[in-house]
Amino acid sequence: MKGVFARRATEMGENREIELPQGRLRLRVLREDIPVDDAIGFAARRNPKRPFLFVSKRLGRHLPTRPKDLRETAEMLIRKLKAIPMEGPILFFGMAETATALGQAVFYAWSQEGNAGLYIDTTRRKTAGTIAFGFQESHSHAVEHFVHLPAIHDDPSEIFKKAKTIVIVDDEATTAQTAQRLLFQYEMFTGRNVRLLLAVIASWVEKPSQTNGVEVISLIEGRAAFESKVATEAEADLSHLPRQISVSASPAPRGSRHGLCSPQTITVNEHYLGQKILVVGVGEFLYPPLLLAEALEARGSKTWLQATTRSPIQQGGAIQHVREFAALTGEAYIEYLYNVPSDHPYDRVVICPEGPLDIPGDHPLRDIPRLDLCFLKT
Repeated sequence: MKGVFARRATEMGENREIELPQGRLRLRVLREDIPVDDAIGFAARRNPKRPFLFVSKRLGRHLPTRPKDLRETAEMLIRKLKAIPMEGPILFFGMAETATALGQAVFYAWSQEGNAGLYIDTTRRKTAGTIAFGFQESHSHAVEHFVHLPAIHDDPSEIFKKAKTIVIVDDEATTAQTAQRLLFQYEMFTGRNVRLLLAVIASWVEKPSQTNGVEVISLIEGRAAFESKVATEAEADLSHLPRQISVSASPAPRGSRHGLCSPQTITVNEHYLGQKILVVGVGEFLYPPLLLAEALEARGSKTWLQATTRSPIQQGGAIQHVREFAALTGEAYIEYLYNVPSDHPYDRVVICPEGPLDIPGDHPLRDIPRLDLCFLKT
């Protein structure tokens, strides 16, 4: 993979070209509240529908992220949102799986100042509860999203049904079509028109004025174009696509999938004094691991946050190591953990599943030296 991810920039520093295995990604950066190099890396997706990936350095998903950087990103987005007059009630969505921690961190920053609202994760995992609606993320490796209907004890003010403003939090926007689909399905479900704000770290939307009712708020703004080396999808090498596996799985836990009037909290009993700790969430379960990482830092450790993911990425560029394994949830898909090699620099790698979990001794994650499991109570 050497040389594949070469980058060229103009003297003005606005135009960039990133060479990927399946083509060339051209960027024009128009605005940077956070420097692009501090916020984003680049990689090749194992997905012919969109073979490139903006790899965020501030989400705690594919790359290790310091908790303070994720919080700072959420606070910057809230400052931008607060500058816009928004009519309540306000409904916040964190887009699964990528932005579940950032989404709830934005909601936390909002609620810290006494503002009311409801937060809910979109999800690819059904619980035993009622589904309000679903929508599709057409370019994704896993297209289906579901939104659960909060019960009255989750949403006593019925903000879910009465919202006048929706805020979707995600890592980036290239077309805003996924947000448009969520908005359409929400309005079909409620029979009401609402205002939708899409809050992202980076927006690459080509024509922001043509997002069909979606207002995009971002910390980085630019334009992106991909020139494929593959003439058609039929010519693409599909051998690296994630394979399906046949297993049975119980419904997902409710948690933030069913709506929160106030951000989650956890009970912390773990002590890793003065150590370097990588806290790893599992799939969509990432905000409570963020709280653990912050609590351990408050007790004298230095921590980073990351998560397992369904997103299939080729090794190279921002992704220097790949672990692939059957989903820890027991569901029929493959998931990945990136950039945690056997010679990782951490004193402990602490994996936080969403519920009790036994990782077999021959599981690929057991190859990670200095591995612990931690079950968090929210």
